Amino acid sequence: MSEDMMEAPPMTTAAAESPLAPIDAKTRQRLAKIDGPFRPIDGPFDSNQEAWSLRLPPSLYASVFTLPLAIDKTMWWDTSNFFTIFLAPLLSYFLLLGIEGILIFYVYKETTSVEIPEDSTLCEANADTDWLLRIVCLFLATAYIFADLRQTLGMYRWVQCVPEWHPGHQEITDYCCRYSGRTSLPMQRYHDDYGVTVKKPAVGFTCCFRFSIFFLVLLPKIILAIIWLVYGLGYVASATTNTDMILHAIVVMFALKVDDVLYRVLTPDVFQTWMTHNFEITFSEEEENEAIRWLPYVAILLMGGAVAGLYIGWCNYSNIFDFLPLDEL
Repeated sequence: MSEDMMEAPPMTTAAAESPLAPIDAKTRQRLAKIDGPFRPIDGPFDSNQEAWSLRLPPSLYASVFTLPLAIDKTMWWDTSNFFTIFLAPLLSYFLLLGIEGILIFYVYKETTSVEIPEDSTLCEANADTDWLLRIVCLFLATAYIFADLRQTLGMYRWVQCVPEWHPGHQEITDYCCRYSGRTSLPMQRYHDDYGVTVKKPAVGFTCCFRFSIFFLVLLPKIILAIIWLVYGLGYVASATTNTDMILHAIVVMFALKVDDVLYRVLTPDVFQTWMTHNFEITFSEEEENEAIRWLPYVAILLMGGAVAGLYIGWCNYSNIFDFLPLDEL
């Protein structure tokens, strides 16, 4: 009998009666070269039943408050840890805010200093630009801004999944430091009767720490996104040529990617790995909020409304956005 016709040896597990996924000859030969032979485990399964995860984004906004949690608080004041895990992310975060502020300042200045003829509007002054290209550029810039806002929403959801701190959590942290690893945010795995495993935070955040995340990280991030939404779209709408309009839209998109670039340049590889894996929270299928599935429709409506509203505002009432005395700068 040829190798292709050989049957897999009988299963010895409780799922031996399950129908095995068929393996074709080429797949069997490939698996046999990897310390084989490999055989199917149990029967075919629905991967949608596996746990889905919520991770913090690869961002300086996230690393500034999560990296210190990767080590035990007794190690916080070690010289090496202080300079690499505390000070470096903090300085990188302030550098990011400074760069964002400078970019916003010049976009604001360029947008509000456009000369508009008397008895005319911003859009009438830029009538030489193609209206369809204008809509596309405005929509793309808005999409980047909404992606940043959605990232902020994901960070908020992650923080809300961490329970409130109570004194009993210190015993859990001490146990983890003694038998697993020295971390300030130990995780706990949970198993159900169907073999699905989820991972949740085993301890919580204090009210002070949670408030500092909201007030010092998420709030500035939201404010910057709103400023980019208002003045970024005005910057695109103020372009006088099609080429300038494309370039202005690219500037807005680039500004929203500064965080990602600085994170990849300034964050060591091991810390990036911690951010990807150490703070992952997983959920079962039953924990999914099905309202999130309607996100594409909600996002399109919100982006369309933002583009229409701000475009009309900049076209007809551009003077109300110019409230800072920058004429002499």
